[in-house]
Amino acid sequence: MADAFRPKFAKPTILRNIDPALLVRLLKPFKGWLVEHDLILQKAGDVDDGLLDRLSAALLDGTGLPAGLPELMILIDEMSVPSLFDRMLDCARKAKLALPERVTGTDLAVRLYLKAPKLLDGLRVEMASLRPKKISRYLAMSEVIPKVPRDLKRRCTELEVALRKDFHARKRGNGTRLHVFREAHGFRLMIRRGDTLRSQAVIDEDAETRRLILRPELYDVVWYDQRHGDLLINVRGQTDIRAFCRLIGRHIFKNDFLFDAFDPPIRYTLEPIREEGQAILTCAEFDQLEYVQLSVLDVEHPLLDHVCVRLGPDDVFTALQLVGGEIDPTALLQRAKFSFKIFGEKRVRTVFIIPPIGAIYEHDDVAEVIEEFIERRGLLLPRTESLNACADTLFTMS
Repeated sequence: MADAFRPKFAKPTILRNIDPALLVRLLKPFKGWLVEHDLILQKAGDVDDGLLDRLSAALLDGTGLPAGLPELMILIDEMSVPSLFDRMLDCARKAKLALPERVTGTDLAVRLYLKAPKLLDGLRVEMASLRPKKISRYLAMSEVIPKVPRDLKRRCTELEVALRKDFHARKRGNGTRLHVFREAHGFRLMIRRGDTLRSQAVIDEDAETRRLILRPELYDVVWYDQRHGDLLINVRGQTDIRAFCRLIGRHIFKNDFLFDAFDPPIRYTLEPIREEGQAILTCAEFDQLEYVQLSVLDVEHPLLDHVCVRLGPDDVFTALQLVGGEIDPTALLQRAKFSFKIFGEKRVRTVFIIPPIGAIYEHDDVAEVIEEFIERRGLLLPRTESLNACADTLFTMS
């Protein structure tokens, strides 16, 4: 249960939100450590403010913590948020977990952990893959959009073996693991793997400085969007991107050259902003959208020694009115930040479009209406237009 998604120390205040009887069961595997710290926790009646204060202090001290306890606290803390309550209820039904009539999100997370820890951790991995991430789109270089194979699970097993060998050969360790999530329009992969070894100075329990050699744990996310034939990749290094394109093409779609990571087709464009102006923000045909706003636009001027100008920061078209009302036709549109307000949500969702293939946004269920808006407004190029703009190669069509 190592936490690679939000590397923090969970606030011990989460302990106060757990039913005392459940807290006793949750911490039972750490009884020896509790006794060492004079924390007697055998029954629900032992839980009071004094014990919780001393338990919180021991956790915050951070020294001599038993293996698994910090990760457990982080897991319960992360899964207790209200937005995950319905999904945890679904997991509880799968686990045939009997629940009281009223249960809090924290207690539900604890009950799930005690009954079906793999289901809870699997939900955590799945939700982590939906968080806002920078993705790069790699179009399938084929006339027909490849379909998701029926034996996806078996092919992903082969893919995991191939990725493990690849990362091991590049000195990243052999701990690669692959999680597969089917979706209505494709599939999503969450890949755990190691980074290169690092050395870090730490202070041990004797207050001495020593060097710690460690291999950071990283998670990569890959989506296959069958609607457009795009492989969406959230990976840090270009070498890793090329490995994913090649190995996913080989093991999932039986074509090493299906996704071109060296010279990928253009997928995103900001030209509609210049051509349509403020009309691009019209969203009357989308029932879920309250409004859309162009908050920031980065523009580079070739005739002005390639100076980059940022228009915004709240309303680009209002800022444009102050400088003439239009974008210079010679200017290069580099990056745009859109703000989407969804009916029923308090927060405003932020979406960055970074041509030619980059974007940053949340990839949950609500994101479908945002993706549809981006496509209808021409910010995502049609598949045929991207393919026609490609340079001809031996592997353009499979």
